[in-house]
Amino acid sequence: MRFLAVFLFFIALSVGPSAAHERFALVIGNAGYTSVPALDNPVNDARLMSDELRGAGFEVTTLTDVSLDEMTGEVDTFASKVRAAGSEALAVFYFAGHGVRSDGFNYLLPLDVNIQSEADIAGQAVPAEWVLDRIHTPQAVSVMILDACRDNPFGGQSDVNLDVGDGLARMTARTNNLIAYATGPGEVALDGTGTNSPYTAAIARAIRTSGRPLEQMFEQVRTDVISETDGIQTPWARSSLNTTIGMKDPTASQ
Repeated sequence: MRFLAVFLFFIALSVGPSAAHERFALVIGNAGYTSVPALDNPVNDARLMSDELRGAGFEVTTLTDVSLDEMTGEVDTFASKVRAAGSEALAVFYFAGHGVRSDGFNYLLPLDVNIQSEADIAGQAVPAEWVLDRIHTPQAVSVMILDACRDNPFGGQSDVNLDVGDGLARMTARTNNLIAYATGPGEVALDGTGTNSPYTAAIARAIRTSGRPLEQMFEQVRTDVISETDGIQTPWARSSLNTTIGMKDPTASQ
């Protein structure tokens, strides 16, 4: 019996932690803003990310050009699905579009945003911290990817000029959680001159070609983006992962 127990233990190790996880992703891309400058690539980025995540074994929900109510409602639905899976979940939340920091907190802008003063931001945008808390459960693995540092949408091209600063603020990673930003805190990321942003293109390429653990994968993404943007953009991440799980499901068909 003792030999059998040891044998089963090593069989379990050989399967690896990633094979046991149910994989869920919520992908949002907002581009066609009207009260703030529109963006070229977030919808393309969301579609590319969705395709790559499906290929890696994720059940993906994709939203493009959506309102505040649609965003918050789908986050709640997604969070319920993740919580139901419990410790067997790998949850990925991806957002491409405008994001701003206000009073030290980050907000993701829905398409119907109509902000006249900085005091309006908290009521008309989606707090990134709220999303993180909703999708996070201590036993599961959660990843938040924000390609949302593209500029200050309330700068000179907007009808309302608010000095909220550039880029996003740092957030604290929860237990077994990774937060990945397109660029460093307070910095501006590129929307891209092609059909995708440099950051999302690098992530998609890494998902497709790499079976590395998440932290190593995002290190590669960082290196690639720095190279492709000639050092203009440096992706940044914070992690408290206690697993070596990768984005690609080894049981998914390729």
